[in-house]
Amino acid sequence: MKKITLLILFIVCISNAWAQNMVSGKVISQSSEELIGVNISVKDIPGLGASTNYSGDYQISLPNGCNDLLFQYIGYKDMTEKVCFNNSNSIRLNITLQEASEVLGTVVISAGKFEQNLEEVTVSMDVIKPSMIENKSATSLDRTMNQSPSVHVVDGQANIRSGSGWSYGAGSRVMVMVDGMPLMNGDQGGVEWQLVPMENISQIEVIKGASSVLFGSSALNGTINIRTAYPTSEPLNKFSITHTLYGEPRREGIHWYKGQNKWSNNYSFLHSHKNGNSDFVLGLNLLSDYGFQQGVTSKRARININKTIYSEKVEGLQYGIKTNFMRSDIGDAIMWQHDTLAYIPLDNDPGYYDNAYLTIDPFVSYHDEEKQIKYSLNSRYFHKFYAPFDGPIKDILSTDSTTYSRVGYIDAQVQKVVNEELSFTSGYTFKVEQGSDLDVYGAHINLNNSLYTQVDYKKERLNLSFGGRYEHFKDSKNIISKPIFRGGVNYRVGQATFFRASYGEGIRFPSMIERFVNYETGPMTIFPNENLKAETGWSSEIGIKQVLKIGDWQGFIDVAAFMMQYHDMMEFSFGKWGNDDQGLIYGYGFKSVNIGSSEIKGVELSIAGEGKIGKTKIEVLGGYTYTEPYIKDVHHEYAEFISSSGGQEVLLPVSYHTTSSDTSGVLKYRYRHLAKFDLNLERNRMSTGFSLRYNSRMENIDKAFIEPLFDIYLGTATGWERLNKNMMILDYRIGYNITEDDQISFNIDNIFNKEQSLRPAALSAPRTYSILLKLIF
Repeated sequence: MKKITLLILFIVCISNAWAQNMVSGKVISQSSEELIGVNISVKDIPGLGASTNYSGDYQISLPNGCNDLLFQYIGYKDMTEKVCFNNSNSIRLNITLQEASEVLGTVVISAGKFEQNLEEVTVSMDVIKPSMIENKSATSLDRTMNQSPSVHVVDGQANIRSGSGWSYGAGSRVMVMVDGMPLMNGDQGGVEWQLVPMENISQIEVIKGASSVLFGSSALNGTINIRTAYPTSEPLNKFSITHTLYGEPRREGIHWYKGQNKWSNNYSFLHSHKNGNSDFVLGLNLLSDYGFQQGVTSKRARININKTIYSEKVEGLQYGIKTNFMRSDIGDAIMWQHDTLAYIPLDNDPGYYDNAYLTIDPFVSYHDEEKQIKYSLNSRYFHKFYAPFDGPIKDILSTDSTTYSRVGYIDAQVQKVVNEELSFTSGYTFKVEQGSDLDVYGAHINLNNSLYTQVDYKKERLNLSFGGRYEHFKDSKNIISKPIFRGGVNYRVGQATFFRASYGEGIRFPSMIERFVNYETGPMTIFPNENLKAETGWSSEIGIKQVLKIGDWQGFIDVAAFMMQYHDMMEFSFGKWGNDDQGLIYGYGFKSVNIGSSEIKGVELSIAGEGKIGKTKIEVLGGYTYTEPYIKDVHHEYAEFISSSGGQEVLLPVSYHTTSSDTSGVLKYRYRHLAKFDLNLERNRMSTGFSLRYNSRMENIDKAFIEPLFDIYLGTATGWERLNKNMMILDYRIGYNITEDDQISFNIDNIFNKEQSLRPAALSAPRTYSILLKLIF
């Protein structure tokens, strides 16, 4: 009986010790922004904790007496508050966290699929802020990305550290995503840059080097993840209009629009708000571009809607849907008529891409704070509708068409935080690609299953990351399975100095277009290669990042040395792949081929930062990249050309030596030296800045472009000799804040009106003038 009485008294005492002792409050930043997901723990009581919800609110039950509450949020200083319960059983404690001065304050998620400080990641990464995107007044993100250090984009093909050349939109070694969802279409395997909601970007994260372990095929050369902005407690309405005028070309002989105004208009609108337990985002975009190339115009209309709901019944549960619909008619000159008529398409026959796009992205996640585990399921249905659309608008969304591209994508993921030092991320990805165009490449289906896992360990100054992925790919003729691995270390050697080293493997499967296309687009013929194999590779690097702080300005200088190797490397090669009677240019065209093994090594210097020095806000982003990209065996024969001799067709062996303008083995369509720099200054209501882009001459291109046949008809050899040189392009901008939120700015791109050719038979735009008006209400 005494034992029972003592047990009851013990339970009562324990109950009284915890009963109704509640601490609650709100956690905000210094700018009064509500912080979501702040971790709250109790010192000396393991397992007891909480986190802030979607409004920055929290509550936690505590035992009697005094306890130390620890508030932690990445990018902010830890804060400890002592809480004592005497007579009161309820305490209101509001917290304002300060940004950590010893770190950059830039939070990224792409490196490990969880939040990290930029300086602590184990790979090279650049972050582009939304201010630079708006300052450039670009209408499509691929143009903005050309200002990113070590990134080069030609005809929609992204290239990081010379990892890719020129492939005219077929396949990509760089994975481009929006909020972690791939932006690649199903048949080409190319990036749909126009679908990016430019009006609602919070930042762009660029990972350099193989990222296939976390993101799968197409991340062989790196990853570009566009993160959109979350709504805040204050409703936002933003309207912007950009009017661009194309100036006169440098040569009067190519000024076909003399006496006419050639211009483009771009309109964007964004509305976002947080209402109770839900978020809502609406984006709109309209583009009309009447172009500097004769007969080449572009039009685009896009609407995107995002809805997120934070469950009030199940703490930690959120779900929603993101949708995007776009209708576009985009013109492309493909190749010029002649060097002396560089702004007129070959045979006055530009290519036109009259398409509609639909993406539907349902998602759900559940975060159990007590068990420190998070489950998430992200999915996408991506449908690309091909022209023509001559009937009612309902025909645009018809699934009965025999010409389409579809992607179904699911990523199921579990993240487990074992303790403050150790965490695991594991998941399963399924992707099905379906494409049909009987006149171009037939009808095909690709299936891709993959399992991945990653372990991250953080102990004081040390960060370790290791992971693996198992890829399984299947199409009508091939089944490919391959494991790939990655690992990295980051060590803080001083108060603000970080050393890192990493190694990552990757794989890329050929797209349908690369393997099966047989089509004439404008004057160009693209030939099939059904025997095209998947390419594999690895990248490694060592680097050091030094964080800098001058007054309220903080940034970093980063130096890295890297090496990449590719096996069965795919290249979009130009040559005589067909008969004399095929196409407008006598059987010449493009074909994807496996050229063998290659190696790319180099060094890179990057600098970035933002903040105030005195009364002036200064934003800087720049970098210099030096690469040595070479094929390992320049005489390796990987294909055959068709040649005519004495009225008969003869097959000639093809190697890098026989198809290159430079036979030293340097890879085609690469720059050995590439430098970017952007500076923006703001003081009072005025802002000004400039952008600089430098590239060395391109040492190697397809030999066919400089042969007499092409020079006679297209002037490619003469034009390339004149245009292929070290090039520096300078842009300038100036802006004025009409009010605290409203701004007008004026941009001049290519101030000195230089002629630039990013690849043969194509001339970039002349000097352009843009006026941007941005209103927030």
